[in-house]
Amino acid sequence: MELTLIPLWSHQGIIPPIDESDPTSPTRSPYSTDVRQVVDRYSTTIERCDVLEGFLAHRAEVHRMGITSGFQWLDGSFMEDVEMLLGRPPNDMDVVMFADIPLAIEQSLQPLDVKILTNNHWIKANYKVDFYLVELSVNPETLIELSTYWYSMWSHRRTLQWKGFLSVRLDPGFDQEASTLLGIRRQELQNEQN
Repeated sequence: MELTLIPLWSHQGIIPPIDESDPTSPTRSPYSTDVRQVVDRYSTTIERCDVLEGFLAHRAEVHRMGITSGFQWLDGSFMEDVEMLLGRPPNDMDVVMFADIPLAIEQSLQPLDVKILTNNHWIKANYKVDFYLVELSVNPETLIELSTYWYSMWSHRRTLQWKGFLSVRLDPGFDQEASTLLGIRRQELQNEQN
């Protein structure tokens, strides 16, 4: 899928779910982007940098296991202007990972690896990621049901307001650039505070 620029927040503080100027366009949520663009757009405060650092660290652990095929949907208050909407910084990033986990990798997972992939509370505490895993190897009906569930969950706020979210490939090709950019942004923000 072709990468798109991350749409700016609407006046309502959310990612628009569709291109309002062309409502039937394939440019719509979930917007396909990459981790560099995510860092570039959302590394605007120290708190947001902390969340992004956890997100990239969690991805690095997934890549270390050999899991590099698939994609992640990114959502939650992190993808909203929660500072304007609720007067607070985001606490974490919501991530559902649709991953191809070959049997050889699955059989080689160590207990810590399983925790990194399945223990949501531990992941959230250690990486600031509210994380869910969907294996692409499940039967087609289950995959469709899970995809529909997550799309339905993430395409609306709790207020029932329709909103957009992002999709990034699991491939680690841009993660080092994203990490470097995040370090630069964090330093700039710290310099502004001093």
